[in-house]
Amino acid sequence: MKSRLLPIYSVLIFLILASTVVSAVRYTKIGSGSDPAVDVNKVVWTNSGVIHVYDLSTKKGTIISSFAASHPAIYGNKLVWHDGSTVTPKFTVYDLKTKVRSYITKDVDSNSIPSIYGNKIVWSANSNVYIRDISACTQTKIAAGSNPDIYGNKVSYDSDSAGYTPQIYVYDITTKKAIDVSQYGDNVASHIFGNKVIWSDFYTRLGNVRMYDIATEQQIEVTAGDYMTGYDTGGATSINGKKIVYLKHNDLSNMELGDVYICDIATGKSKQLSFGNTAQTPVVSDSVVVWSDSDSIYIYVTGRVQP
Repeated sequence: MKSRLLPIYSVLIFLILASTVVSAVRYTKIGSGSDPAVDVNKVVWTNSGVIHVYDLSTKKGTIISSFAASHPAIYGNKLVWHDGSTVTPKFTVYDLKTKVRSYITKDVDSNSIPSIYGNKIVWSANSNVYIRDISACTQTKIAAGSNPDIYGNKVSYDSDSAGYTPQIYVYDITTKKAIDVSQYGDNVASHIFGNKVIWSDFYTRLGNVRMYDIATEQQIEVTAGDYMTGYDTGGATSINGKKIVYLKHNDLSNMELGDVYICDIATGKSKQLSFGNTAQTPVVSDSVVVWSDSDSIYIYVTGRVQP
């Protein structure tokens, strides 16, 4: 789901059906593109500004009429993406079932990247965070900040509005109150699932992933890279259920690329999924991990392979 402005690569998409033996993977090509997002059985991405959707259960792909599309997000049958087809930036909201589309034009800038949960969409524009209820057609500015993500009635975002080091906040839509969940943060995307918030500590650790549990009010360092073993980046992390995926850099001269790892929150163990230091933008939903690559996009089914 949330730097995220990456160039569009011409890439391949593979479905990897994993067994209990890692070496027994099978690859199935399902398309080409970049900017992947995933929600349970559906994967969405862009290819030269056109939106593509692939259903993992039916193994069918769909091309949605679009132009200059980027940064798609998906929840159920709802899609939203940044639409640069006109002079004025906007979001396109698309229903996969009804094929009806609508547009969000207010408070959207050229750098706005959406995140969606249910009928609510969050994004940032001009250093402010906005939320829109697409069923009620209401829109509200909730905070000064950037890079928001949403889960349930909570929104995580980055903010340095107080003039100090950037912090990670969580806003409760019900109470309209925000709490500071980070010791130090950076202006990169935080992500939220349930009571867990993850981000990257570029302030003291040059990218190690941290996690805050809202229920227990405890913060832990998920990863602990160094100059010898490579740093991780919260600019490309994702969380779903008990799984966190992230990049580990092996070449600090290119902070957009690395190798994908999956971490089990319960055990704290991590497993490497990609090799070659060419991966980027990993996302996870249920047992599916998706990442883009300088050469390809891989979909890795991890349900039977534990970190």
